[in-house]
Amino acid sequence: MHLDLEQMQEIADAWVDLHRLPEDSPGRQERFWSFDRLWELVHDDPEAAWNIIQLIRQDGSDLILSNLAAGPLEDLLVTHGDRFIDRIEMLAEHDAQFKKLLAATWQNSMPPQLWNRIKAVAGPSW
Repeated sequence: MHLDLEQMQEIADAWVDLHRLPEDSPGRQERFWSFDRLWELVHDDPEAAWNIIQLIRQDGSDLILSNLAAGPLEDLLVTHGDRFIDRIEMLAEHDAQFKKLLAATWQNSMPPQLWNRIKAVAGPSW
């Protein structure tokens, strides 16, 4: 199923809200679908996941960027990093926030050659 921009924005907004709410908030449970959906997209529709990651990072807060970096972005890089590395390198050249986002990812099970390319364009760790 192809997601349109409105559907992607709905996932992004719910994902941001989920991460802003307190752990014991009933609203978290209502929005947890967005976490599951983005995880599924990372694996089944990486282009849609990439687009949603771009929407989420517009929030710009450290809270959201750190959760995005150590969550969906890291998962995307682990599963489809070779597919996105050229795009990542180009984006990092002129986007300071994206460099910051990359700096908060972990290697996880990325192959060393991919990880080295990511670290080469990432900002300083924070």
